[in-house]
Amino acid sequence: MSRRGGSASPRTNAAGTIPQSMVQSENRRYLSDMLQAPASGGCQPIEDLRNMSVSNPEGTNIRDGHAAASRVLLFCGLVGIGFVNGISERAGTEIGRDGVALALFNTLGVSAVVWAAGIVGMALLWRTRSSRITAMDGAVSLFAAACFLVPAPFFSWFGIAAIGAALRLSPQSDSVARRAGTVFLALTIPVLWARIVFASASNTILGADAKLIGWLVGTQSRGNTIDLADGSGVIFLEPACSSLTNLSLVVLCGVLFVKAQDRPWSKRAVAALAAAGVVTVLINVLRISLIGVMPEHYDDIHGPLGATLAAWATIAAMLAIFSYGIGIGEQGRP
Repeated sequence: MSRRGGSASPRTNAAGTIPQSMVQSENRRYLSDMLQAPASGGCQPIEDLRNMSVSNPEGTNIRDGHAAASRVLLFCGLVGIGFVNGISERAGTEIGRDGVALALFNTLGVSAVVWAAGIVGMALLWRTRSSRITAMDGAVSLFAAACFLVPAPFFSWFGIAAIGAALRLSPQSDSVARRAGTVFLALTIPVLWARIVFASASNTILGADAKLIGWLVGTQSRGNTIDLADGSGVIFLEPACSSLTNLSLVVLCGVLFVKAQDRPWSKRAVAALAAAGVVTVLINVLRISLIGVMPEHYDDIHGPLGATLAAWATIAAMLAIFSYGIGIGEQGRP
C-alpha cells in the first residue's frame, strides 16, 4: 500500500529501489551544470578551481608572503644579532664599572641615537613589500654571519654595513627598504667609520680639539695636551674626548629625521645638520674647558655623571635643532 498525498517521491521498481540508470543520469546532469556554471556566482567551474592559488583575504599569494617574510626575517634577525654582538663589549664594560642601574641610565655606553637608529631601521625593514631572497641576499647574509663569528665585536658593524648596502642597492628593494638600508649604513658611522678615520688621523683631530680648548681656557696647547689655568698641570686628551664622535652622531641623527619621515635633503635640513654639528662640538669643548678652569672638580665633570649629563645635553640639542629645521610628522618643513 502507498500513502496518498504528501510530497512526490522518486519512482521505484518493484523492489522499492531507485533504478541504476536514473542515478547515472542524475550524476551526469549535475557534473554538466558544474562545468557550465558562471564564475561570478553559484558554483565555480572545476577548471577555475584547479587554477586557483591559495591566497589570504587581501588577495596576496601566501607563497609570496612566505618568501617576503623570509627575507624580512632574515635581515632583521641578522641586524639584531649583529647589533647585540657589536655593543656587547661596551655594555659589559659599563655594567662592570658602574653597575647595572647607572649603566642602563647611560644606555649601556652606547648613544641613544645609535639605539634609535637600530629600532627605526628594523621598523622600516619590517614594512617592505613582498620580494624573494636573491643570490645577493644569500651572499651578503653569509658575509654578515662570518663577521659576527669573528671574536672581536667591532667586526659586527661590517656585517650590518654590508646588509645596509645590499638593501640600498638591490633591485629587489622598494623605497622603504632603501630607506632602511640608508639608516643601517648611517648607524655604522659613529661605531665603525668614525673610529677608522680617527685611527688614521688621531693627532690632527685631537690637536684641533686641544687648540679650541686652550683658546677658551686661555692657556697654551701642545699636540693633544692643554695647560691648566692655574698652572698646576695639563689636560691630556684621549680618543674618547674627541669631538669627532659627536659629529658622527649628528650625521646619524640627521639621517634618522630625514629617512624615518621620508623627507628630502632640503636646504633647511642641511643647515640644521651644520648647526647641530657646531653646537655639539661646543658642548664637548666647553665640558673639557671646565676641567681646565676648575681642575679640583675633575671627578665630577669627567666622571660617569658628568659624561652622562653631557651626552644627554648633546642629544637634547640635536633633537631641538632637527625638530626646528626638518620638523616632525605633519609639521615638516620644506
